[in-house]
Amino acid sequence: MRISSNLFFQTGLNSINAQQADLVHLYKQVGSGQRMVSPSDDPLAAAQAINVSQTLAMNERYASNRAVAQRNLGTQENLLNNVTLQLQDVKTRLVEAGNGTLSDADRHMLAEVLQGARDSLLNLANSTDGNGVYMFSGSKGNSAPFSESGVYLGDSSQRMVQVDQTRQMATADLGIDIFSRAAPGSTGFVTIPSDANTGAGVFGKTVISNPQGPAFGKTVEIRFTSETAYEVSIDGVVQMDESVTPAVPMSHAYTSDKILGGAYGVEVGFTGVPQAGDTFTLIPQSSSYSLSKGNTLSVANVTELDAAIGKFTIEFDEANGYTVTSNATPEVTGLTITNTGSAEKPVLEISDGSGELVAKVALYAKPTPGAAATIEPGSGSTSRDELNIFATLDAVIAALGTPTGDAASAAKLQNALNSALQRVDTTYDNVLSVRASAGTRMNELSALDSSGAARTLEYRNQLSQLEDLDYYTAITQLQLRTTALEAASMAFQKIQNTSLFNMNR
Repeated sequence: MRISSNLFFQTGLNSINAQQADLVHLYKQVGSGQRMVSPSDDPLAAAQAINVSQTLAMNERYASNRAVAQRNLGTQENLLNNVTLQLQDVKTRLVEAGNGTLSDADRHMLAEVLQGARDSLLNLANSTDGNGVYMFSGSKGNSAPFSESGVYLGDSSQRMVQVDQTRQMATADLGIDIFSRAAPGSTGFVTIPSDANTGAGVFGKTVISNPQGPAFGKTVEIRFTSETAYEVSIDGVVQMDESVTPAVPMSHAYTSDKILGGAYGVEVGFTGVPQAGDTFTLIPQSSSYSLSKGNTLSVANVTELDAAIGKFTIEFDEANGYTVTSNATPEVTGLTITNTGSAEKPVLEISDGSGELVAKVALYAKPTPGAAATIEPGSGSTSRDELNIFATLDAVIAALGTPTGDAASAAKLQNALNSALQRVDTTYDNVLSVRASAGTRMNELSALDSSGAARTLEYRNQLSQLEDLDYYTAITQLQLRTTALEAASMAFQKIQNTSLFNMNR
């Protein structure tokens, strides 16, 4: 085989270039600390590194989200702690107002103190976070959750944060779930007297004697027809005496220190002499219906609910107004919906195919287009107008500002104080329940942070094994390639000096 001079030179050049290329590659590895300068160095490891890097980035994003959630829940805890202290002061003032030795001027002064407490509570309810977003208005973070009159203007959709791969968490509770609801699991009643009462009857403690009674968990209205008799309505349905034909409203005698009781399963302490037309309404702390999560329709209460309707959804848009659809199995057909209230304060009556009323749904205010709510019969803890703390304080402030010159006005004041104490106690217990729920979420975030930090270490370890350079091996290879390059250069010089002219000299 004949080897030309040109082949000698080309071989030497290729050898030097190859050694230089290897040396440059090692320089890049040592300089960057990365084993893979390009994906071609280890295609499988490069693909795995991309997956691990993406997972690590997501885990770090979840950690950032958890920090935001912790900060928001911490802000809410501080606000609700102030609410708790304010409600404690309100309860003290209400007990003080029940002192029979106080004059009208004294009570007027207490009314001013309670007005200040009411304004303070409203300010807390309309608080914002550090970014100017209202805490308790649901998804309507740019608008205050409560109006000056205490009406809820937010929605029922909580702001959720993705705090882990499979976990979303609410970082703030809804205003209606704080200031217009009983604590979940509550089974008592609050009693609200009618403003039109003219008698001297005063209600007292409410006792549930039979949880299986027909009044349990329902709205009960007691209307006196005389000083010694009264009629009862449950969820808007008058209790009828079926023993006579045609049936007439059932009359109950009031001869002792209590009303209701017996088969109803609820006893109410009662003293004094009522007048015909006097009305007292028992509002259950637990309700006969539940609202699905994520509702954007602000439901104040649901009455006259027929369990046979099952689950149903109400929607609102500007073109079609209110529509109702059945979600029950089997589906209830022929449902119709009519707004019997006003545009700004809707009261939606739902009828079945035969025209019978099966539910009456009151809303806080006119909804925004696209709003919807899913309602189903069953035990639940939902917000309602009657448990609104601002309406409670407005009512007792007005009562304290009214002079008490006779037995009827004194009874009216005492009923207002008794009702306010019940309702404030209900709100107080509910605020504590919300705080406990938020504390549980904060504990969960701490646990997720711990597991997230452990996962971050594991992902970084995996990424290090795939990408990081073994410096001992790399430096050894660098020295080896440097020596090889020097040898190739010297060999090239030796071959370059080989010629006929040099050989003949």
